[in-house]
Amino acid sequence: MKILSVSTATNFLTISLNEDEKVIKQVEEKDQRNHSEHLDPMIDKLLKDCNLSLKQIDRLAVAIGPGSYTGLRIGITTMKMFASILNKEIVGISTLQALAANKQAADSLTLACLDARNNNFFAGAYVNGEAVIADGHYSFEALLEELKKVLAEKNIQKLIILGSGMEKHEDLLNSLPCDIIWGNEEENLVHASQIAKLALTSEVIDADQLVPRYLRRTQAEMDWHKKTGKPFEPDSNYVEEV
Repeated sequence: MKILSVSTATNFLTISLNEDEKVIKQVEEKDQRNHSEHLDPMIDKLLKDCNLSLKQIDRLAVAIGPGSYTGLRIGITTMKMFASILNKEIVGISTLQALAANKQAADSLTLACLDARNNNFFAGAYVNGEAVIADGHYSFEALLEELKKVLAEKNIQKLIILGSGMEKHEDLLNSLPCDIIWGNEEENLVHASQIAKLALTSEVIDADQLVPRYLRRTQAEMDWHKKTGKPFEPDSNYVEEV
């Protein structure tokens, strides 16, 4: 199965073409914020380099969040458009699950996190690929308590930390009753090749039902709620309204 996968969730733009578990070609740009300008040309070049067209792709996969609100919309909208026009299968993959896939071990807990500023994090924790702390928006203090609980309950002695921002709290993390393994530069980035591998066994959904998972309210939603007094609605309602 040929899978074209994309992540625009962070300032790291990554695109991959996989044949089942094999990575055929992956192209990436670090510290780029103009995803709307670069995504389509990079996809086009990748496919041309592999002598393929979009029509020959079997499945599309995209990171659906958490991450940059604008970045997520760019990647998801692009892949939804391809899926709808070409009638292709499409899968949405957690940004944190893809990040956690970079480094796992049978006897370890893998924490995947993205710095959400002000000592808050988008984070999730995984054991053998299974989520044991659900993807969410956590204060550092709340996340630390969740880690303590899981480490104790599952008697885990090693904690792998991937992503961004946690190094600021190294002293407090070292108080945890486990060995800590920090990811290297490449392991701390979301790679589209991991998204493609996860997409092999993930559920295909209707392209119209694929929406971002922001995991916290946008400022626009907060302003709308304050102005109207109406209760918050599912993310899909806001996406369809736009």
